[in-house]
Amino acid sequence: MTPSTPTLSVKDLRVGSPFNELLHGISFEIAAGERVGLIGESGSGKSLTATSVMGLLPETLMATGTINLNGIDADLLTASERRLNRLRGNTMAMVFQEPMTALNPLMRVGAQVAEIMMVHRTERGRRQARQRAVELLARVKLPNPAEAALAFPHQLSGGQRQRVMLAMALANDPQLLLCDEPTTALDVTVQAEVLKLIGDLVTDRGTALLLITHDIAVVAEVCQRVLVMYQGDIVEDGPVGRVLTAPQHPYTRKLIAASDLSSVDDRGRLHTMSMPVIATPPAAASSPRPSQADAAAAPILLPHRAAHQRLEQGGPPVIFNEVAGAGAIRVRGLSRQYRRRGGGLFAPAPIVHGLREVSFDVAEGQRFGIVGESGSGKSTLMRILCALDQPTSGAVDVLGQSIGGASERQLRDFRSQVQIVFQDPMGSLDPRMKVRDIVAEPLHHVGRAEAQARVEAQLAAVGLDADVMHRHPHQFSGGQRQRISIARALITRPRVLVADEAVSALDVSVRAQVLNLLADLVDEYQLTLVFVSHDLGVIRHLCDTVAVISDGRIVECGPTASVYDRPLHPYTRQLVSATPSMDELARRVIA
Repeated sequence: MTPSTPTLSVKDLRVGSPFNELLHGISFEIAAGERVGLIGESGSGKSLTATSVMGLLPETLMATGTINLNGIDADLLTASERRLNRLRGNTMAMVFQEPMTALNPLMRVGAQVAEIMMVHRTERGRRQARQRAVELLARVKLPNPAEAALAFPHQLSGGQRQRVMLAMALANDPQLLLCDEPTTALDVTVQAEVLKLIGDLVTDRGTALLLITHDIAVVAEVCQRVLVMYQGDIVEDGPVGRVLTAPQHPYTRKLIAASDLSSVDDRGRLHTMSMPVIATPPAAASSPRPSQADAAAAPILLPHRAAHQRLEQGGPPVIFNEVAGAGAIRVRGLSRQYRRRGGGLFAPAPIVHGLREVSFDVAEGQRFGIVGESGSGKSTLMRILCALDQPTSGAVDVLGQSIGGASERQLRDFRSQVQIVFQDPMGSLDPRMKVRDIVAEPLHHVGRAEAQARVEAQLAAVGLDADVMHRHPHQFSGGQRQRISIARALITRPRVLVADEAVSALDVSVRAQVLNLLADLVDEYQLTLVFVSHDLGVIRHLCDTVAVISDGRIVECGPTASVYDRPLHPYTRQLVSATPSMDELARRVIA
């Protein structure tokens, strides 16, 4: 491979259907060992570009132009399927966004890594391929690689499955590696590890990298050059440092502004891509959001450092954020244990501790954030607060009602007062129902005319027109579906709103819109908000108080600004350091 010949050359690539053109003649090159990022919102054409290179476009789409891979004498757009099959997984490889759908659930992961080498005959036999698979799993830093090779995909965490995908992609030393949103659904600490791993591996092997993402912070961690894509066109191309600090195109400037959760306007709202933004509701103006300083000065909080010292000294369970008098939520000594299958014929099933002696209070009208990695206990705590699960021990009172042991009949009124917004709106909205029926579903004993009027008003409150009522969920974007979920949650006029990773799967621009909307609605409806996330940056922007949870325990709690700026627990410091900061990234790429 000569230095003058790029590993990948794309010229005048156009992709479209008979009715619409989706890519409008894009061109770019990637040299050997070069790390290039491709950023843009959903629908901009990023994944279409990758699938065009891999020859995986659906039959309903047509592509023109040329795509050349160094050392291959055929245009990949016109190459036969047989030729492409020899190249995929060997000369070029791809890491997909969701490893659980890309991995075979019926095969052990070691066998899947070995299969790549067996198909392309890069190892002499099955035994050698299996041994090489274990070596590759060790190379991507999977704990206990020999044991991990015997596991099925569902027995691994999201970050571990993504490492398996990376091992498969690099098994045959490809010239070109394409990564399509490889870290979108990962925790910040796991994301940082996977990004460093990708950067190190492609640097060691001299592999050309095309990293596709909607988050410029991810590109800044790994890439040397960035391509900015907007509505099927590449609108900017340049070194990461220059694009990050001095973007030329207006779209790039808006994308960077929307990525920065510390940058707000004079009303405390995040910058968004679409203009104009939804106006602040009148009630929100009369009930301004308390500042971080006000929250820190409030007398309801247990002193931050004192609470941490009590936890370290092994004293009795700490009651974080103790409220004088009746609060919205009161949790004391909460524990939840599960029994995992597979204990053996005579051995008892092992016990998994989801929550361990958790105690805290949430005051009326407070914005309470719960942050931690996957498996830390966040979702278990959320399910118990919403009466979707029962604690093993301890007491939970929400709005004065005890949750432990309550029957469904006793919880009927509770469910109208406590509502939840889930991470994946497509999974929580019935695909067979129209929006009108989805939003009206929680309304009981309400006439059709009144329900129709309330649905129209609620959709307007979340920034959707009345004509969306007659459409189905699949006809909307991810951000619009999340707005529908919020409308459904607020239709009963709840007092407590629980949001479980409500923005983690959204583009940065849509994320800013939804966070602004949530802040406005919490003020307008005077809600108590419990926001669960693995992203401390999102929590810092939206919440006045945060509890950091690790291994089923709350290890730190206090005013968000205090916990973020002066973390006391090592786990909190790890979370804070793994959360990308636009200013820090800009200084790093310039240096």
